[in-house]
Amino acid sequence: MKKKCLTGFVIGFLLFGLVCVANATSITTLFASNNEGSQGGNIYFDIAVLNPAGITIEQLFTNTDDSFQTGQMNVYTRSGSYSGFEGTSAGWTLVSSGTGSSAGLDNPSGFDITDFFLSQGVFGIAIESESAVWGHHYTNGDGTNQFYSNPDLSLTFGSATNDPFSGNVFSPRVWNGTIEYTAGAPVPEPATILLFGIGLLGLAGVSRRKK
Repeated sequence: MKKKCLTGFVIGFLLFGLVCVANATSITTLFASNNEGSQGGNIYFDIAVLNPAGITIEQLFTNTDDSFQTGQMNVYTRSGSYSGFEGTSAGWTLVSSGTGSSAGLDNPSGFDITDFFLSQGVFGIAIESESAVWGHHYTNGDGTNQFYSNPDLSLTFGSATNDPFSGNVFSPRVWNGTIEYTAGAPVPEPATILLFGIGLLGLAGVSRRKK
C-alpha cells in the first residue's frame, strides 16, 4: 500500500506541476512616442509592487525604431525611487539582461530578459539600451500620462538620459513599454518539475528494491 501511495503521489505531483505553472500577465503604458533618446541611453521610472507575494518580471517590450536583429537590454533596480539618482550608478544593481529585435517605431519590441523578482515595495527601475545598436523612443510627460496601475503594481514616470547614469536628465519622460510578469516568486519550469518528479520515482524504485 505504501508503494502504491508513493507512486500515486509522484504522478499527482508531476501532473499538478505541469498544469500549475503560473500564467503571465502584463501592464502596458503607451506606444505613441513623440521624443527619443540616444543609442545606449537610459530611461527611468518607479515601480510600486502592491502584491504581498511580489512579482517576477519575465519579459519587457519597448519602443524603438532602430532596425536591428539582435540588441541587448540591461535592467537595473534600486530600493526606493529613481528620482534624483539618474546621474550616478551608485546604489543601482544590474538585475537582468536579455536580447531582442526591433518591431519598428511605436510597436512593442520584445526583449527576453532573465527573470527577476521584486518583493512588495517601491523600486527605481533603469532600462539601458545597447550602445550603437538601439535607443529608446518615449513620450513627453504631461501630467496625465505618467501613472499606470493594476492590482499587482503601479508605475510612475519618469526621466531619461542619453548616457547610462550620466549627463543631462530629461524629465518628465514616459517609457513606452509593456512589462510581462507573474505574481509571486519564480515558478519552476515544467522541465524542472519533470526532472524532480523523475528523481522521486527513482528514489521510490531504489526503496522498493531494497525492501
